[in-house]
Amino acid sequence: MLKSKTVWASLLAILGSVSSFFLEEISFAECLQISVTSVLAIFLRHGISKTQDAAEDAAEAAVDAASNIPPTPKKKIIKKAI
Repeated sequence: MLKSKTVWASLLAILGSVSSFFLEEISFAECLQISVTSVLAIFLRHGISKTQDAAEDAAEAAVDAASNIPPTPKKKIIKKAI
């Protein structure tokens, strides 16, 4: 997760907003708004990657299950003499 650009950008945004608040460049409400948005971006990114991994695992399991199905036996047709 630390390899994601989204995580690093969000962490830098939080650091920037906190430092701007302490330097009295922005208000606490603005700092909070930036920080909350950045944290939401981190969790959204994590949720998307988890969902994508689960979908890939399900697709792989479906392919494995489909390849293990034995072929259906052909029925023998017996013609009766009249």
